[in-house]
Amino acid sequence: MYVAYADKLLNFTEQNAQEIAKQWYKSLISNPRTKSYRKVREFKLVSQGEAFYRNLKKLYFDQKAYDIASAFFAKFAEDQYYENIPLEEAIYALIMLRRHMWLYAEFQVLFTSALDQYQASDSINRTVLLTDYATYTIIKRYKELAK
Repeated sequence: MYVAYADKLLNFTEQNAQEIAKQWYKSLISNPRTKSYRKVREFKLVSQGEAFYRNLKKLYFDQKAYDIASAFFAKFAEDQYYENIPLEEAIYALIMLRRHMWLYAEFQVLFTSALDQYQASDSINRTVLLTDYATYTIIKRYKELAK
């Protein structure tokens, strides 16, 4: 059942990737913790968010999730670094990226019953693990680029 609910959330996220990414962008540029993003063009950020949401299912279920997530988020880190985004803001953007997937699903009432919500929340553990990999990779890549 765990996979079925994860599939439901991930398919929903993939199908609505652009809309979720646009909402993430709006939050990103209005959040006081991510002020540096205000100078980055909308299409770049929406594209980055959309890529995350479209690839999340692959990252979620792949046996080599760490390797794939590392490659994906090394590129994310490079994009942020070359836009002169401070590391702490890049990490907060990642946190917001993860949150917006859940907020959008909740807003769309994807999981209607208490049981749906409970079982769907199980999938957050794997999503958190993937973003933990991302956090590690982003910090590591920033350090490499700073040398």
